[in-house]
Formats: sequence, structure tokens, C-alpha cells
Amino acid sequence: MGDDVGRLRRLGRGMRSWPQGPLDLLIQSALSPMPRAAPAWAAWTAARRFDDITWQEMRLLGAVQARLQELDPQSPLRPRIDGIQKNRWVQVQMKLRETRPAFECLSAGGVPFIVFKGGAFQAEKLGAANRRVLGDVDLLVHPENARAALDALHLGGWESTNGESIEYLRQLTEIRLNGNFRRGSHGNVDLHISPFHYSRRDGALDADLWHRAVPARLAGWPVLVPDATSSMLIVLAHATESTNGDWTVDVATRMREQVIDWDRLVEMADRRGIVRACLAGLGYLSLRIGLPVPDDVLLRLAALNIPFAERLKYWSNVRDRSERSLAEKAANRLADGLLVRQGFAVVVKDRSAITVTRSTLAPAALVRTARSSLIQPSAPALEYREQLPRLEGCSRLVVKLGFSSPVRSRRLFFDVCVGGIAIARLRTRAGGRPAVAVTRSFRIPVPTMDDRALSLQISARPSRFLRPGAAKTELEDFGPVPFHVAGIWTE
Repeated sequence: MGDDVGRLRRLGRGMRSWPQGPLDLLIQSALSPMPRAAPAWAAWTAARRFDDITWQEMRLLGAVQARLQELDPQSPLRPRIDGIQKNRWVQVQMKLRETRPAFECLSAGGVPFIVFKGGAFQAEKLGAANRRVLGDVDLLVHPENARAALDALHLGGWESTNGESIEYLRQLTEIRLNGNFRRGSHGNVDLHISPFHYSRRDGALDADLWHRAVPARLAGWPVLVPDATSSMLIVLAHATESTNGDWTVDVATRMREQVIDWDRLVEMADRRGIVRACLAGLGYLSLRIGLPVPDDVLLRLAALNIPFAERLKYWSNVRDRSERSLAEKAANRLADGLLVRQGFAVVVKDRSAITVTRSTLAPAALVRTARSSLIQPSAPALEYREQLPRLEGCSRLVVKLGFSSPVRSRRLFFDVCVGGIAIARLRTRAGGRPAVAVTRSFRIPVPTMDDRALSLQISARPSRFLRPGAAKTELEDFGPVPFHVAGIWTE
């Protein structure tokens, strides 16, 4: 027994992904037994000025509100927290109302889907659902249905959050594990072909996840959600990459209100290759927060052999991607390379499936020879279409685009299609000076051709989703920029 206690204590050392500081105090306030929760709440209120709290702290106030009467019945913060929660409830209802059409689109297109993470928490109407923040609704589809799901959402008016064209997205369905889509002011879904950011490919577990899914209703629409144990695994797998503490409330609520098959959870974590993330999350909830996670579960997870690549992936993913150090980014790339060879599905760059290129200087050969362009300069527009002649003996095209410099420095994107199939995405940066005419040149590969002419399409794309009625400044900063094609050459 003494050895087991010592091993459990050692689990708490070196867990880089555990919430720290004010976030940790709020999680203790919301979830720990009262002898630990009350001092944590007192420490948080003493250390924090309410007007300066972070969004991550704000997200946890709903879970704290549920026991504020017991924690601090005379708290002067109570009216403000109550007001925040009422506003949050309204925001979630508007989001669900405008997200329901996505369910309708997929169902009309014959695409089965599972709602997971926060959306499942809402659909199951678990204890803290009405206090939980909902950023988007996560939807899982079979990989072979990814393109059908994409087309169904596109037909329903849903657009990519990052502004990509439907043709570009179709080319990425086999490599992208997920992508966000928006519609209206509040509709927001995250479409996945895997519920994990990385995991070992396991067809039997994938089939079991769908087989065990249970019916529920979300926004009045019939949906499927994972069973309780699968939901626990999914939440724990994402916990190390989370910058907020919502996952702790989700796991604690499921432990309290549902039956968890701990043996199956340990087995799935091992087979998926996500033991380290699960051990970190459950270890935090047990050792730091004081929740009744079975000791034998932690000991069994700790006793499993975790290969180097999986440990490296955990180490390099304990922060949001935008906050990782250069060392963590390098370690993540190394881990991904090793994991792919070991049969894992991981997030990869778009350029692994399609050309994504930045602007380049005009090729010297074109300048020296003053070679004629294949086309005449076009008029400015948001989209360009042209039939190019059959090209012989060339491997690349050089495309020169011109446009007026934006008011502020910003990124510009253009998607290139041939015969309705995306072959490249062009990206550059311009602006920040008085409006002047600028040009950018790009090299793109020439696709395999038959005897027909080359049907070329270039479209300017926004750099993010633009809500209906977007303000002029938002359009200037993120909208598509009219352009003209100054010339096209072969290389």
C-alpha cells in the first residue's frame, strides 16, 4: 500500500499540463470538497480584481456559481456572476438555434453524425449544461462521408471560418481532421473525421464508438452522442491542449452523474496512444482537486509503457498552438513524423495535399526574354476565368496578379482551380501604405492535361468568415480584394 501511495504522489510531479494559478484556484472552488474549495475561493477573490479576470477564468464562473451560496453567501460578486450567467445562457441558446440548420443539412444529405464534447454535454442535459460556455458544436462524420458532409453544409450556406473555397476544401477532406464552418451571426460547427487531434488509427475502436453512440436531442433535433466512457476519453485527450478548465467540469460531472467503465477507458487510452494525456487529466482531478478517481486506474495507466514519440507529443502539446515555444514546435514536428510512421492520425499542413505558395519575384528568364503572356491583362474583379491553350513541355505556370494596396497591412488569399478542381492556394501580404497599385507573382504546378484547353479559375478569398452585414472596416481588414491578372507565363 505504501508503494502505491508513493507512486500516486509521484504522478503529480512534472505534469506540465495541469492548470496553474488563478485557473487552478477556480477549479478547486468549483469542484473540490468544501474544506479545500472555500480557502481556494478566498485566495482567488483576494488575488484577483474582477474587472481584470481572463476569459478562461470567466468560463469557470458558471461552475463556481452553482455552489457560491455555500462558498461565500455574502459575496459582493454574486450579482455580477449571476448576470454573466444569464447572458451566457442567452448566447448559448442563440448559438444552438442558428446551428440546428447544420444538423438538418447533414441529415438531408444522408450523412450520419455524432455530436461530441460541449455539444454532447448540452444534448445530454448534464448538471452544469446551462452554465457551460459553448464556442462551437463539434460534429463527427465517417471519413468516407467527409466530402458529402462538406457539400451538404456548402449547399446549406455554411462557409469555412478561414475563408477557403469549397473546391479547395474538397481537396483536403482526406488529410484534415477537422474544420470550422459558420453561418449567420452565431451558427458555428466544427466538422471532424476523428474526435482526436492525434491518436493511433484503430478501425475496431472507431466502429465501437459509433456502435455505442446513444440518441439525444440538441436544439430540438435528434442527434447521436458518444457513450459516457467514450466522452470521458475524448475530453481527456483534448485536456492537455486546452487553455481553459471546462474539461474538468465535464469530467467531474460525468463521474458524478454517469456510470464510467474504467477498465474500457484504460484499454482505449492504451490502444489510442493517448495514455499520457489521460493520466495527466485524471491525475490532476484526483491528486489536486480531490475527486474520487479510482486509485487503481491511475496506477494502471502509470504502469503502461509509453513510447518515446507519444511522450514527446504530450510534452509538446501542453499549450495552445499559438503559445508554444520554438522548442515545443520543433518537438511537435518530430513527434508527428514518428507517430505517422507508427500508424497515427495527426494534424498535417494543407500543403501536404495541395500547393500552398507565397508570392515570389518575377522569374529572371521572363524578364530577360520579355516573353509574351499567354493572356491579355484582365479587368479587376473578385474572380477570373480563362481558357488557356493546351500547354506542351512545361511544369509550372507563373501567374502575376495586380490589385490596389489595402488600407492596412493584411494577408491576402487566392484559390486556383483547373476544371473545377483546386490545384493551389496563393498567399501574400500587402497594405499599410497609401493606396497604390501593387503586383505579386506566383509559381503554381501545371496539372496533368489531355487534349483539351486548360480551364483556369482564380478567386479572391476572405481571410476569415464575415458575418452578414459586416462593417466596412471588417471588410477592409478581412474581405476578398478585387484583382486583375496581369499575365500568365509557362516555365
